[in-house]
Amino acid sequence: MVRYIFPKYEIKLEIPEDVYFPEEDTFLILNSIEIIEDYRFLLEIGGGSGIISIVLAHRNPKLRCLITDISLSSVKTIYKNSRLNHLEKQIDAVCMDKMQALRQFCPDIIIWNPPYLPSDEDTDSFSFEDKKMLIGGKKGYEEVYELFKYLKQNKIRTSFYTLFSSLAWSKEDLHDIEDTGFSVQIIDEINMFFEKLYLVKSELSDTDA
Repeated sequence: MVRYIFPKYEIKLEIPEDVYFPEEDTFLILNSIEIIEDYRFLLEIGGGSGIISIVLAHRNPKLRCLITDISLSSVKTIYKNSRLNHLEKQIDAVCMDKMQALRQFCPDIIIWNPPYLPSDEDTDSFSFEDKKMLIGGKKGYEEVYELFKYLKQNKIRTSFYTLFSSLAWSKEDLHDIEDTGFSVQIIDEINMFFEKLYLVKSELSDTDA
């Protein structure tokens, strides 16, 4: 396993080949989200190498983080990287799909760098592991929309940050999320070679809580 150093964030990570390596989407989240002083509990979904929670916990010594990932390899990697950065007292990880095994649970903030590419003939040849990391459904955003439904059904009022790709989603689609009872805003975006990524913040509206 190779050890990587990220000088900007003052951390180091060991990342095996079957765990998602931090890319532009990861850094968009890290460079755009500020954890306010009142936040004490963060839930990160699909944590991969653990870099997002590790960086945010490193910046905020009072922040506790729970990371979920459907990949057991990722969960083992997260534990290893939290110890590598001396953050094992702030970070826990559990192998599960999203947050479906959690009940009556309302963190201050939820972050998910989700699979956001649509499935097509080109992605049919992807390995099972790559499909789980990269494909968000036939249209590309079904996985995230399912989580919106879960948050509403369980009346979880929290700040939820997630990403969408212009290959599957557009700014006009904000209205679809608002129509389900959330206040939504695009807080940052980046242009890439073949797509644009949008970082979206949402909260369940008071009328739907």
